[in-house]
Amino acid sequence: MKTKLSSYWYIFIIVFFLGALSGWVITVYSYSMKYESGILCSDGKEPDKNGCCTGEVYTDMGDLGFNCCPEDGSDCFPPIK
Repeated sequence: MKTKLSSYWYIFIIVFFLGALSGWVITVYSYSMKYESGILCSDGKEPDKNGCCTGEVYTDMGDLGFNCCPEDGSDCFPPIK
């Protein structure tokens, strides 16, 4: 004889697995979009492993964190990630 409690457990298990599956799909999709976004530098090339473009130096700026600074000394900005 089935009770209401046992049918609630089936619903709980189904909802739990649907939630886990959708969370996994969203995670995989967001990572693939991050790495396939195609963000390029102004010269059309991909940034280096630090996120800096050609002619930029990856620089530790203390409280401001790491930034890409052009070799000519102009303004620095966050790396492309």
